[in-house]
Amino acid sequence: MRMLVVGGDNIEIINCNLCKYGYCVAKHISGRKNKHKCIAIPKGIDLILVLTDYVSHGVSNHVKKESKRLGIKTIYSKRAWSSVESLLLG
Repeated sequence: MRMLVVGGDNIEIINCNLCKYGYCVAKHISGRKNKHKCIAIPKGIDLILVLTDYVSHGVSNHVKKESKRLGIKTIYSKRAWSSVESLLLG
């Protein structure tokens, strides 16, 4: 399953753990820069993971609006792997 991760500066550990569950991080956007407020969601994305403690409010709103428009499931989580894991498997 291809995934877009928004937020977080370093997601190596999360990326490794996602791979174990069959998720492939197709693109990672830190979400801290102003230009990220108008990012385009790549084609072929099945799931969007927004790490809420490392993303600006404007970027989060933009991703939410675009994911609804495209019909892509979006998960909002803290950056801790335990939070991400519980939302993916729960």
